[in-house]
Amino acid sequence: MRQFLLFCLVLPALSQAMELVQPETPVLPQAPLTETIWQQKVAPATEYDLVGLHRYRNTEVRQVASLLFLPGTNMNGVLSILNERHNLWLFLANRGVTVYTMDYRTHFVSHELEYIDFMKTWTVAAFVDDAALLAGNIKALDAELPLFVAGFSRGVSYAYALAGKVDFAGLIALDGSFKRADPTGFDLASALQQFDSRADFASVLSRRGFEARYEMMSRVVDDPNGPANSDRHESIGEELAVKLHKAWGPGVLANTEDQLTPVRVLAQQMLDYDWYYPSIQNIEGRSIASHTDDLATDVDDHFGDMSLPIVYFGATNMGAESILNGVYSAVKSGSPQVALHLLEGYGHVDVLVANRARSEVYEVIERWIKSLIDNNK
Repeated sequence: MRQFLLFCLVLPALSQAMELVQPETPVLPQAPLTETIWQQKVAPATEYDLVGLHRYRNTEVRQVASLLFLPGTNMNGVLSILNERHNLWLFLANRGVTVYTMDYRTHFVSHELEYIDFMKTWTVAAFVDDAALLAGNIKALDAELPLFVAGFSRGVSYAYALAGKVDFAGLIALDGSFKRADPTGFDLASALQQFDSRADFASVLSRRGFEARYEMMSRVVDDPNGPANSDRHESIGEELAVKLHKAWGPGVLANTEDQLTPVRVLAQQMLDYDWYYPSIQNIEGRSIASHTDDLATDVDDHFGDMSLPIVYFGATNMGAESILNGVYSAVKSGSPQVALHLLEGYGHVDVLVANRARSEVYEVIERWIKSLIDNNK
């Protein structure tokens, strides 16, 4: 343990001061794979203007690259699954890619909080600026390593936007997009007017309520064969599997009918999601996606002129429109090197944790990163 603590005393100068909240610590006892956690205040530095950065790396493996991972809506950078078979971060870290994951401002807002008006200013641009700040710190920490960016779901749109502010070696788009394949425009002014009148400044994760959702998923993690809440199901695991399969339409969120991912793994992955998300970003995101160049923002000004390599993974159960948008975003970005991978039968979350994700996602990403490094030597 001493060697991990000593490392924290000799960190290089960072672009902005981050507070170390957990020194480099083994993820499991005596394991070479470690986690370090920082937090940082961001503008305008009020109570909840705080972001987090987690670093996962294997101290016994030569580091070849760094990766900034931008989670999806309500997700965060906290390690929930300790098995690399179902965790991209650990898989890459064990193979020499230092993985940094981000906690958005939403991670520091309690589900018990009732006053959430401050979220009306938590725009897409604000979150992209937060990520740019952390990317600068990563470059200071790992100055000798090429830095890649990855996003899942909404995190893909952040990754595309961030690529206009930070120089990355490549972009990994996991079942998300930046632009629509048919950008027909969007009445942003009218949508914002309705947003102000509704004063609905944040969405919540689940209609079931925090306690009911957390209790159900915790029980599945503890014992998926335990008793269900309803006589219609044989076990709590089956009950959750049915709910997840139907949540966004048959197999769209997770294809539990075909058992792509064990339901206990899905519960582990989704248990500690953040509760709130700023509604303003749903409106802005639609506007950005619906214009070739959204004049209301500069986060997409570079789209069409991007030069970094891009690899895209799309879950077919998300439907043709989602796939078309993902492919369009990659192909029309301007990137001269685009690789496309369709994942047959996958639901959205399956992309991250499915049984086949190791061979069809993780290993593909590892080879892609290392081939780009080799080609640039």
